[in-house]
Amino acid sequence: MLVSFLLLQVGFINAGYVTPEQLRLSFTNKTGEMRITWVVYTPITNYLYYQAILCNSSHSSWQSTESSYYSFDQGTVFVKLQYIHSAVIQVDPACIYQYYAGSWLGWSPIYEFSGRTPDDNDLDPTDFIIVADWGGGSQGKFTKELLLKQMRLRKFDAVLHAGDFAYDLDEFDGLVGDSWLNMIQPVSAKLPYMALPGNHENFHNSSHYKNRFIMPYNEANQGTGFFYSFNMGRTHYVMIDTEIYLDDDSYAECMTQTNWLKQDLKRANEEREKRPWIVMLTHRNMYCSVDWLRRFKKNGDCGADAMGIRKNLEDIVYENKVDLFLQAHVHQYERNSPIYKNQSVSIKDDGSLQHVFVDPQATIYITNGNAGNIEGHNDPVSSTPQKWSLFRTEDYGYGRLVVYNQTHLYYEQYSSITQSTIDYLWIIKSS
Repeated sequence: MLVSFLLLQVGFINAGYVTPEQLRLSFTNKTGEMRITWVVYTPITNYLYYQAILCNSSHSSWQSTESSYYSFDQGTVFVKLQYIHSAVIQVDPACIYQYYAGSWLGWSPIYEFSGRTPDDNDLDPTDFIIVADWGGGSQGKFTKELLLKQMRLRKFDAVLHAGDFAYDLDEFDGLVGDSWLNMIQPVSAKLPYMALPGNHENFHNSSHYKNRFIMPYNEANQGTGFFYSFNMGRTHYVMIDTEIYLDDDSYAECMTQTNWLKQDLKRANEEREKRPWIVMLTHRNMYCSVDWLRRFKKNGDCGADAMGIRKNLEDIVYENKVDLFLQAHVHQYERNSPIYKNQSVSIKDDGSLQHVFVDPQATIYITNGNAGNIEGHNDPVSSTPQKWSLFRTEDYGYGRLVVYNQTHLYYEQYSSITQSTIDYLWIIKSS
C-alpha cells in the first residue's frame, strides 16, 4: 500500500501535477517590483525562494514568501483545472536575483534575473527583444534557439510580445498553450515577458490571455492586461489592444482604451525632456503593403482592417509624436518610412540613407509578425509594395530594440533560420 502511494506521488511529480512549470517574469505597475508566475495542477500551497547576489543587499541570504493562486478552467467540454501561482517581490536594480518556486512535492529549477524595473530613474540604455505571432513547430523553435544564444551573449531588459501566442493557447483544452509556455520558459523565467493580446487570443472572451498573463494594472484596464504602459530608460512604452477597433460590439471598450491612451500620451509628452522617446506596440497593423495583384478582400489585413485601425489611432499617434510603432499580425517583416495619411513624409529621396532617419516628421512603422508558428505565412510579401515600404522579407525571426540615449534609437531584425541580421534602422534626434 505504501509503495503504491509513493509510486502514485512520483507519477504526479513527473507528470508536472505538483512541480511548477510555465515560469514567467513580468513587471507590475510599481517601481521596484517583479512578479513571478507559475502553474501546478493540484491545489497545494507553494512558496517562492529568492536571494540577491552580486550586490550589497539585505536580501543576500535566501528569503521565502508564500504565493497566491487561483484556479483556471481551461477545458472546453470537461473541467480541466490548472492553478496559477504568483508572487511579487521587492527588487533592487543594482542586484541580480536567484529564485525557485514550488513545494516539498516538487521544485522548479533555479533561475536568475536582473532587478531593473520601470520608473526606477535608471536612464541607462535599454535593450528589448520584440517578438510576435510566436508558436511551436520548427519555425518557432528556431526563433527560441537563436534567442537563447543571444541571451548568453547580451544583457536584455525584457521581451515585448505583440500578440498571438502558441497557436493557440486554448487548443486541445489548453494543452497547446501549456506546451508553448513550457517551451519559452528558458526565456520567460529569466526576462520579464510583457504581452498584449492578438486575434488568436479572442477565444471565450480572451479567458486564456487574461488568466495566463498578469500584466501591469491600471484603473482603466481593471487588471485585464489588455492595455498598459511603462517607462524604462529614456523611453515610454505603450502596449494596447487593437482587436476592439474591429469589433462593432466593443464601442465601450474602445472609448475606455482610447481615452486612457490620450491621457497616457499626454503625460508622456509632458516628460519628454527626461524621456524623449515614445514606442508603441499593437498586434494589428496600421500600415503594411497591399498586394494590388490580388483581390482586395484577400488583402484584408493590410487593406480594410488597417484602414479601420488608422481611423481610430493614426491622428492620436501622429499628434503625440510617437517615434516608432511596432505591429504584428501579418506573418512577415516589413519596415516603412515615416508615414502620415498614407503618405511618406521622409526627407530622404535618393534611397542612399534608407536605414537612417534624422528628426523624422512622422511615425516609423515596422511589421514584425514572423516569429514562426504552425500556420506559416498568412500573407505573401507584396509584389506591388507601397512607396513608403523600404524593406520586406518572409524570413522567420524577431527584432531587437536598443535605445542608447536621448538622441539615438536602434532597431535590428534577425533571421532565425540564417541566424543573421537582415535589416536595421537608426532614428536620430538632433536636439
